[in-house]
Amino acid sequence: MLYVMKYEIDEITTSALKIGLSKNIVQSLIDNLPHKRSSQQNRSLHLLFQNMAFELNRLGHDFTFKGLKDMELSCIYTPEIVKDYIWRPLQVAMIGKKSTTKLTTSDINAIFEVLSRWFAEKEVVIEFPNIETLINKEYEKRI
Repeated sequence: MLYVMKYEIDEITTSALKIGLSKNIVQSLIDNLPHKRSSQQNRSLHLLFQNMAFELNRLGHDFTFKGLKDMELSCIYTPEIVKDYIWRPLQVAMIGKKSTTKLTTSDINAIFEVLSRWFAEKEVVIEFPNIETLINKEYEKRI
């Protein structure tokens, strides 16, 4: 049977210092721990998919796929299409993780960087949604 033990960072720090690790080494270890995304990051990621779908549609791109009996079908981009056919294949190729729930913040940043460069080549600025960008957009609407 596998037991998963969870410790607070303070408990790990105290134990590491007791066995003689320096504060710098302990801090370096803590800084390099992978961080899974928060619920806020999860909402931001899905808002990003929505924003990318909007921009792809605005640029006139259609999502084309094979239907029944090799019938070629086209439709507009949706957040789900962006996630499943753009983000996830890039994620698997770059990071090797199939599930978006397994992504760390640095994984998301790396994938986003590639996609934002692609949009930039099309002269579209895609920002990763965060509280600051949302406040700025609301402010711009009021002006």
